[in-house]
Amino acid sequence: MCCFWGVGSFRENKVNRVAEVNGSVITIDQYYEAYNNLIEGYKRQFGDNFDESMLDALNIRQQVVNTLIERELIVQEANHLNVRVTDEELARSIQSISYFQKDGIFDNRYYINVLRKNRMSPEQFETSQRQSLLLGKLRELVMGSVKVSDDEAREWFDYENEMVNLDYVAFETNSYTDISLTQEEIKSFYESNQDDYMTDLEIKVAYVLFAKSKYKPMITINDEQIQVYYESHKSEFETPKTVEARHILLKSEAPEESEADAAIKARAQDIYQKAIEKDADFAKLAETLSEGPSKDRGGYLGTFKREDMVKPFSDRAFSMKAGEISEPVRTSFGWHIIKVENVNEAVSLTLGGATPEILEKLTDEEADNRAYDAAETFFDTIYDDPLTAAAKASSLSAVVTDFFGRRGPSTLLRDRYSFARKAFELENGQISEIIGLDSGYYIIQLLEKQEPFVQEIVVVQDRVEKDLRKDKQLKRAFNDALKCLKAITVTPEQTMTATSQSVLSYSFTSTGFFKRNESIPEIGNEEAINKAAFELTENEPLGYTVYQGYKGYFVIKLKNRKQPDDDEFQESLSSVKDTIRQNRESRFFDDWIKGLKMNSKIEIEDRFRESI
Repeated sequence: MCCFWGVGSFRENKVNRVAEVNGSVITIDQYYEAYNNLIEGYKRQFGDNFDESMLDALNIRQQVVNTLIERELIVQEANHLNVRVTDEELARSIQSISYFQKDGIFDNRYYINVLRKNRMSPEQFETSQRQSLLLGKLRELVMGSVKVSDDEAREWFDYENEMVNLDYVAFETNSYTDISLTQEEIKSFYESNQDDYMTDLEIKVAYVLFAKSKYKPMITINDEQIQVYYESHKSEFETPKTVEARHILLKSEAPEESEADAAIKARAQDIYQKAIEKDADFAKLAETLSEGPSKDRGGYLGTFKREDMVKPFSDRAFSMKAGEISEPVRTSFGWHIIKVENVNEAVSLTLGGATPEILEKLTDEEADNRAYDAAETFFDTIYDDPLTAAAKASSLSAVVTDFFGRRGPSTLLRDRYSFARKAFELENGQISEIIGLDSGYYIIQLLEKQEPFVQEIVVVQDRVEKDLRKDKQLKRAFNDALKCLKAITVTPEQTMTATSQSVLSYSFTSTGFFKRNESIPEIGNEEAINKAAFELTENEPLGYTVYQGYKGYFVIKLKNRKQPDDDEFQESLSSVKDTIRQNRESRFFDDWIKGLKMNSKIEIEDRFRESI
């Protein structure tokens, strides 16, 4: 039953089902909803760096089907354990979602409009939200016993922050420029690697676009609308006060007002007296005397808002003027001496200053609404007609593309990758739902697929030659690296440099220190070399083989190793424990889910079996 703003039910039709879990059906509508939510999640995660071409490397179907099955198992187990989400809990959670609020208060009209634009009914959303809350409750129940000791935290911290420095010799493929190719070699290489020269799957589609830009010239926003928006969204036009500062920290774990803490305060007071002397250099004092992580930057903290710092620190910093230095301030970290470098007062845009931004926002929103309404009106007229015929009957223009791959039609600019991803989800003849992208709303029909085939050698001659030359360069680099390694192994008592220079005249370089899973200075982001580097020891410092990287092959030897110090660990103890606990909870929960799956009857429709 749906408790809030919408009530209804959906039909369980086997034609429209994705899977069945212990007798409960997962529908195609649930699948598409979860699929779209996952894509939106990636967009939020990567922000402006999001490139939908990267999704080609991700098996989205697998993630969606697995998630839906797991959610159903959790709901069933929650029912078995009598775990419930009350109607009041559901209502409070929906009312707290910012997308459904106007000026911080839930607005039912916003709620309905947002769901409508996403082609979702209140019942569908509320069912999904109830399941999410249920998942949270069950996770807390299952993982409540997970604990982390200080010793476990130290072991993890040392592992993550240990550093090594390598001596290495590089055999870069690009240095082998004297590579010759014969026609017989080119032909043989092509015939042995034909899979590399196959075309990609390509498709041809028809589409109708309801572009938001078409409606913008028709929209008029009056002064009253602008003023109403400004008055109800004033926080959007306010820039809060910020402070730019440095500090000197003396750590104190002693109880406040204890003798030990008083001694640290006295030291801080002495530093304060030095800091306020006429020719004192606060940054140099911080580098010498501070015990905080910012000491190497002269105590520089950058620019921060009041809520970015602990309250006692912020209260003092935000009460000071530029250039002032505070007497010692006590926080949970210890005693601070603060120097304010700059104060940026809060700024609020006037109605006049905010008008251009508001005008653009309201125009965009109205254009979006009109484009969606037009798309929805047209969509309801399609029935079983081809998209081109339906468009003609409605006096609209349908575009028929040439064949294109997963990068999308070259004629599209803003929506290219998103358009292609949606189009490749369709079957022959299938017409999509309304698809909202940056430019507007699309309705797409898949017309034809062109299966992959091996291209003739005359078409890919340049690629074949380039690949063959690279292959030869790699083999040369490998053989030379192997010779170098064998020469060093023959005389292990000598240093790497002396052995190699005397035998093979190779040049050696040190990387500098780096951590596990970090990019290696001078070498690059090479996972295999990084892993091998941390397996080397003082007794066995030489890598047992040659290692292939993006640039070529490498011979490596451990130069020295550095362990993290205790101060770093103590400062990070709380966050380290949180990280370990979260990882452990995640593994614990995954194992619990696997147990549920093993003891359940799960049937997946054939067309979705490739997802698992």
